[in-house]
Formats: sequence, structure tokens, C-alpha cells
Amino acid sequence: MAKFIHTMIRVLDLDRSMRFYHEAFGLEVSHRLDFPDFSLVYLRNEESDAELELTWNRGRAEPYALGDGYGHVAFCVDDAAAARRRLHDLGLAPGDPKEFHGAAGELIARYFFLQDPDGYKIEVLERHGHYR
Repeated sequence: MAKFIHTMIRVLDLDRSMRFYHEAFGLEVSHRLDFPDFSLVYLRNEESDAELELTWNRGRAEPYALGDGYGHVAFCVDDAAAARRRLHDLGLAPGDPKEFHGAAGELIARYFFLQDPDGYKIEVLERHGHYR
């Protein structure tokens, strides 16, 4: 069987992105590879073995076009309201809280979105049901 290990996104300002993911989600550098033209920085925290790979291409000045195919990266937290307040207090502009409910009115998911410095959407879900 295959094991999911990482998702890669391209970033314009590596330090800014590393700071964002550390402040927002406690991600730390687990591995870094620096080459003459680009760097690969792998981030993770104690919650998961899966990593977020930040690819930084030296010399790029214009933001990346995210296109219409990208969806989002998701993180799971114990308390979505508390996480949203913390992110707001950091000046990171989380979106409005939302909930999904099933046909019988049962809570399926409580979540909100925010964007990283490069405009990538991030879904923050409260641990509940499928989202653990």
C-alpha cells in the first residue's frame, strides 16, 4: 500500500511562508534542501507525519497563478472557534465560521477558511466525526 507523505506548494517569499505556517499551525522545518536555483523546505508538527513542502524558486518576483484547479489544504483543530480567535489575533484574517449539517440536522463539520501569504486556501476543521 502507499503512504501519503506530503503536499507541495510554490511560495514567493520563503521566510514569510515559513513564519505563517509556524504561527498559524505550529509547523516546524523537518527537512530542508537548498540548491543554486531553488529550495525545498518540508514542514510538519507532532500531530502528523505528513508534511507540507514549500518550494521556493530563487529570483522569482511575480506571484504564482493558482489557477482554477487548486482546492485547499486542511488542518484539524480541537476547537475551531478558539483557533479562529487566535488566528485573528495574529492578524491572519480567518474567514467566517461555517457548519455542515446532515439531513436530520446533525453536525457534520464546523470549519472556517483562511489564506496563506501566497493566496492558497486553508480549511481549518474542528475535530469531529470524519475529521480527526
